[in-house]
Amino acid sequence: MSRFIRASRNRHLVIAATAGAFFLIAPGLLSPYALITSCYALVLAIACLGLNLLFGTTGLLSLGHATFFGVGAYTGAFLYRFFGLESFELYLLSGIAASTLFAAVIGFLCLRATRIHFSILTLAFGQILYSLVIDGALFRLFGPLGWALYLLAGGSLYIPILTILGTQYAPGQFTSVFYYVIVTAFFGAMFLLWRITRSPFGIALRAIRDNETRAVHIGIPVRRYRWYAFILSGAVMGLAGALHGQLNRQITPQQLDWLFSAELVLATVLGGSRDFIGPVLGAFAFVGLEEISERWPWGRSALMGSLLILVVLLFPRGFAGAARLGIDRIRRLKR
Repeated sequence: MSRFIRASRNRHLVIAATAGAFFLIAPGLLSPYALITSCYALVLAIACLGLNLLFGTTGLLSLGHATFFGVGAYTGAFLYRFFGLESFELYLLSGIAASTLFAAVIGFLCLRATRIHFSILTLAFGQILYSLVIDGALFRLFGPLGWALYLLAGGSLYIPILTILGTQYAPGQFTSVFYYVIVTAFFGAMFLLWRITRSPFGIALRAIRDNETRAVHIGIPVRRYRWYAFILSGAVMGLAGALHGQLNRQITPQQLDWLFSAELVLATVLGGSRDFIGPVLGAFAFVGLEEISERWPWGRSALMGSLLILVVLLFPRGFAGAARLGIDRIRRLKR
């Protein structure tokens, strides 16, 4: 058994090292457009990993997780517009802090219910915040200037290229530099969530997911652990939202809408919510399918839907689940 665990751990290390090496040399191999697309896929992968801590590991489906993604982007944008924030590090930290705080409050309220009622509550809170932005009520808090910004862009905010470690990069350099920032955040989030899911806390979350009644009887504080998972999930979503805000430099109300939450769930399920690497595969697959559908001048949404249906029918357990089945079959044949 120990030999099997050691071999599995070594295999994971080899895969991680290979992926890390590829991501390090990617800017020299990819075109500028492909590099930007990879950045968006990595940010989406961080968001899906955060969502899956709650969905795949804890067993709770949130339909309002775009809230924390949007809060992570909007917080720094407001600080730039009204307080002159120019540091990306402060922008990132403020977004993570705000989304974590929102997750603590919203999670505390939503976790009074479970299953479908929990999902409805997260959807309701998400739509409340979305309406505050789309109707301009949030902008009114910042006085005449805030209202003027709302009238100018209908709830959207533009931010320029911020300084990274005190350095202002030109647009031509920014993408390559920021790519490595995103890669660092991606591997950092992966490592943190990997450790959490393999810790006693993560094992307790899976026990809650599989059998809540049994978890209660063996002494696991179910509601408190769910709340902790919700907060951690919201913090990772805030990280993804802040990265996306600086990458896109255009923060829009659509990043708070429930449709974006549904896309996050879809990408996670596409990759496989029961496998740790599944959300990453799903995020890259989702971005790839979007790129394919965008090349068609007509019926792009219909094509995207058709591709998603085809993939789900071919891989009902997600890409990670299909890969796991394939590896198991190969092992049986070798025996």
